Parts: sequence; structure tokens; C-alpha cells
Amino acid sequence: MKNTFVLFFLLIAPITVLAQTANEDIEEDTESAAIASINSPVRTPPKLFINCVRTNCYTDYLRTQLAFFDFVRDHYVSDIEILVTNLRTGTGGQQYTLSFYGHNRFDGLNDTLRFVTNQSDPDDQIRTQLVRTCKQGLVRYLLDTDFMHQVNIGLPARQTVAQRATQPKDPWKLWVFRIGGDGSARGESNKKYLSFSTYLRINRITTRSKFSFRTYYNDNRSNYTVDGENIRVRTVDYGLSSLYVKSISQHWSVGGFYRAYHSIYRNTDVSQSVAPALEYSFFPVSQVTRHQFRAVYQVGVRSLRYIEPTIYDKMQELLPYHQLTGVFGVTQPWGTLSAHITLYQYLHDLSKNRLSVNMNASWRIIQGLSIRITGRASLINNQISLARSTIDPDQALLNGRQLPTNFNANYGIVKFLKPAFKGHMSRNW
Repeated sequence: MKNTFVLFFLLIAPITVLAQTANEDIEEDTESAAIASINSPVRTPPKLFINCVRTNCYTDYLRTQLAFFDFVRDHYVSDIEILVTNLRTGTGGQQYTLSFYGHNRFDGLNDTLRFVTNQSDPDDQIRTQLVRTCKQGLVRYLLDTDFMHQVNIGLPARQTVAQRATQPKDPWKLWVFRIGGDGSARGESNKKYLSFSTYLRINRITTRSKFSFRTYYNDNRSNYTVDGENIRVRTVDYGLSSLYVKSISQHWSVGGFYRAYHSIYRNTDVSQSVAPALEYSFFPVSQVTRHQFRAVYQVGVRSLRYIEPTIYDKMQELLPYHQLTGVFGVTQPWGTLSAHITLYQYLHDLSKNRLSVNMNASWRIIQGLSIRITGRASLINNQISLARSTIDPDQALLNGRQLPTNFNANYGIVKFLKPAFKGHMSRNW
């Protein structure tokens, strides 16, 4: 029996050793194949897709400056995708965020770069900085390819202490002033229209606080001749608004609003509103260019003085109110989605309220085909300023006076975008 066991061991041991050796050889071959796959030479440059979201990316210029890459028109077939978004800064410039996404052999290789422009920067300077930042982010995708030896990297000379001390400072202390206006006129033999508007804006935005002030003036005039009768309607509205917000953390902010306006269309001689407010952001505010979900609550008082007696027989009144606003937005390679929901309600009579919803969505369905949906709607139960007097049909038809309504739907548009047909449709048929 003992001899049988020894003989069995002598027969099995070599087979076990051979099997183990074969397994090790298979594992080594598998690992070598994986390494070879990663480091395998690429015969053609990576396919690049520039994804611009409500941003001027100077696409034609990028194509000429980054001609080394093969440009494609959809991220589904790209090796590298650059998602470009921007956000206005406190000095009136723009902060550009470039999000790099790797696909196919670069899957999981992602990065984010940013740069800031000034309000006075010309387009050539902005697009040059955009190309420079794109090149900086694209270098890492070429590191393990045969194309890396074609890349040239330049670094600026190191600044001395004296040079750094003489860097220019902002003489305006982050204050930004804007003044502007526009006008338009059109007419026919029996129809004329004239419009004029102007505004002044003052802003100061820092990492800790935001202040904004805006005043405006709008004047619209319509003149029609029907059956020899001349019909004229003029609407004038002007006002101002101010906002101050103090950031407590990446999620909480406190502040206050003030607004005043005059509007013939709304039968309002003077309307003034003042309210403190509290805001909570479910995402850190530093991520606002990619996604945001904020809730803003304000409670305040509104003073109203009317041009004519209202349907409630009022010439003036002082009313408490509150307002809850929700803001949602997401920007991803597949598209964008944003929504703005506001509930406004008078506290003396909760039935006097308004619910407004604004939505904007775009989605890339397949290569070369996108869908865009926009809409705005309101449920209205707070038209307390409606004039009691009989409505003049001429004023109503020419939009010179507000009409009673319980809803408002400004537009709802669905567009299917096919780049090959862009710009080939005429409006003159």
C-alpha cells in the first residue's frame, strides 16, 4: 500500500507542476496582451469633439489651430470630448470651464481646466486663450502615443519678485458700470411703430458677496390708420431694482431685494417691493457651470399706487407677500436641462397667487440629430392692478393695456436640428 501511494505521487506531481506552469504562462500572456493593448501604437490622430453649451467657442478658429486632430460632429464617435461652458465674473468678464472626457482607448481619462477673461478683451485674445487651454488639456491624451514626440511645450521665463510686485491692480475695485440703449422703427403707409429703451447697470461680485443695481426706461409707440381713422397707443414703463447677497458657505447665502417700477400697461403708477431672502444650494456654488439646484425664499411687503381705480376699487394699498423660487440646471455631454419655478403669493389673501415655470432642454439623440425644447407658462390669480374702467378695444389689440387672464403661455417650441440643413431655409417665401 505504501509503495502504491509513492508511485501515485510520482505520477501526479509532474502533471500538477505542468498545469501550474501553464496557468502562469496564460496569466503572463493575458497581462502582456493588456499592456500591449494600452501601449499599442495609434496610426491615426484621436478624434476630437468640441461641445459648446450656450458659449461662443470660435469653432472655425479651433479647427484651424488644432488641425492635428480629426474633428467629428458628435461625441458618440469621438475619442476626446471637450465640454466648454462659461460664467460671467464680477468684473464683467467670463470664466471659461473646459471639461475633458476620454472615450474609447482614453475612457476614464478626464480633466477640467479654467481660464478667466476681462470685459475689455477682444475676440482674438479670448480665442487665443481658448486654444492654449485646449492644448494644455490635450497633452495628457498624447503621452502614451507615438504622436508625443511631435509635441512642443513652451514655458515662460520665471518672474522676479520685483516683476510680481508691479502687477497691475484693478482701479475700480471690482465695480462694473454698464450703460446702454437701443431703438427700432418700422412702418408702412398705414402702420408705424417706434421703440426706444435705455438702461444703467452697476455690479460688484466677489467670492463672498454680490451687489447689483439696474434701472431701465422703455417707450413703445404704435400708430395705425384704419378706414381713415388714426389709432395711437403708447406704453411707457421704467423702474429700478437692487440686490445684495452675502455668501455664508458653499451652500447658504443671505441677502435682500428692492424693486420699484412704473407701468402704464399694468395700471401701476408706482410699485415698490422690499424683502430679505435666504438661499440654499444643494450643490456647492463652485460647481454651478456643471449643475445647480437652488431654493430661494423671500418674505416682504409691497406698496402699490395705481393710475386708475382697480377692479377691487383700490387706488393704493400695502400688502405682505412671500415668494419661493427653485432653480435647477445640469450641463452634460448629452445636452442641457434647466428649469426655473416661482410661486408668488400675497399673505393677506392666499388665493391671490401666481405660479410660473420656465424650461429649456436640449438633447443629442444620435449623431447629427438634436432636439431642443423651450417653454414658459404661468397660472395667474393675482391681477390686483387691473383697471376698473371699460377696456378700449384699440388699446387691447395694440397691447397697450393688460387684459384679465388666469394663465399665460408665451411659447413652446420644439426644434430638430440637422447641421447639414442649417442656414438653407429662407424666410421670404
